[in-house]
Amino acid sequence: MLYYLKTKFYHMKQSLYQQKKPWYKTLTGKLFLSVLLLVSIGFLIFASFVGYYLWKIKNGQGAELAEQFSPTFSIDASLDQQNSQQIPHQDPRLFIKPLNPRLGNPASTVKIIAFIDFSCPYSQKSYPIFKEMSEKYSPAVEIIFKQFPLSSIHPDAIPAAVASTCAGEQDKFWPYYDLLFERKALDKTSLVSYATELNLNVNKFNTCLETQKYLLSINDDLQDGISLGVRGTPTYFVNNTKLEGVITKEKWEEVILTELQ
Repeated sequence: MLYYLKTKFYHMKQSLYQQKKPWYKTLTGKLFLSVLLLVSIGFLIFASFVGYYLWKIKNGQGAELAEQFSPTFSIDASLDQQNSQQIPHQDPRLFIKPLNPRLGNPASTVKIIAFIDFSCPYSQKSYPIFKEMSEKYSPAVEIIFKQFPLSSIHPDAIPAAVASTCAGEQDKFWPYYDLLFERKALDKTSLVSYATELNLNVNKFNTCLETQKYLLSINDDLQDGISLGVRGTPTYFVNNTKLEGVITKEKWEEVILTELQ
């Protein structure tokens, strides 16, 4: 009997102790505080990222962010915003100019117009696929190249565009185009070395490069692209079909064969 009373008293004492226990020391309270701590840490991390990206946008680095979050396409943020508005439909073939380099069958009704930035990582990634498709279908289609240097995010884009156009002046645009993508170096020394490798008149090439002889023509291509709603590189038009970014071989086959029918 005495043992029973002692045991009963002990459990009553424990019960009273537990009742007086602060809520945050209870199992439920501890779980709640743990969850609250995790949520608070997550919110602080999220707020830090938002603050960082807002700071970059405020300091004119929005274009870099746009490229960062578009894994197959370099986007100029200003063009993206501008072209988000409704643009009247225009036939891309009306924007083909005499200075635009061409490859393939000029009599073909299927025109592939490529807006390219030599410094764009996605134009570089697209290069071998586009080259293979161009070689395969060049007897049946015509490929037209248009410069679209995104100088706001690719500082080497304009010198490379000018250099390739200067090579075109000596009928070597396409071999020079290949070297730019295959070698990837776009500093001035490299640009001149490519001209030497292709046996161009280097003095004439240097004069053309240094005076930026074809800068107005390059700007014309840029304006043509803007008029057509181009917001980044690479962008292609197969007649009226617009393609953006790195396009797979299968997609190229589908679009080209559809237009050839």
